[in-house]
Amino acid sequence: MKNMLPTLPFGATLTLALLLSACGKQEAVGDVPSSEELAQQADAASQAIRDEADAAEGDGATSAVDLATLDSYANALRGYTIMVPGAWTVDQASSDDNGRVYTDPESGAKLAVSWVENREDAAWSKAVQTVEDGSETMEGAPVGKNEYRASGISTNGQKSSQRMLRKPDGTMVRAEISYATDQAQSTDPLAKTILDSLTLQ
Repeated sequence: MKNMLPTLPFGATLTLALLLSACGKQEAVGDVPSSEELAQQADAASQAIRDEADAAEGDGATSAVDLATLDSYANALRGYTIMVPGAWTVDQASSDDNGRVYTDPESGAKLAVSWVENREDAAWSKAVQTVEDGSETMEGAPVGKNEYRASGISTNGQKSSQRMLRKPDGTMVRAEISYATDQAQSTDPLAKTILDSLTLQ
């Protein structure tokens, strides 16, 4: 009987160790999502994308802009780039080293993008003030400290979408797209795509 006594604690210890080890493995496996859970997450993500697309169609938006139809205009001197529809033509008389003016030959829509010196932030303040003092349907708001966006019907009766970016040196780049109000449904998505593409270098 004396020889049996040491065996019991060792067996109990071994059993306890095996149980704890098994419990640890079960917790680790439990942290990994099952294939069913992963499928449910994928379905939820797909549904969210479909809902967003349906909401956009409900707002009168057209299908996504074909990015293959856009060309890149890069102004290395002033340090910015922007995407422009390949079919739009450059208005040479209104363009210079600071930027360009593009026109759609079919619709007459116009894009003006240019670098501005912006001494003591005067040009930035004036552009913001012009929006605020203009047509009641024009609305603008800052997006952070160095970006400003505005859109609506300008004083000349055309739809206008604008974006301004302030550079680290205090200068700024301003882009504005204007087009007839009856073209808003088809041109709004394009205008947003173009303005979103404006990037400082």
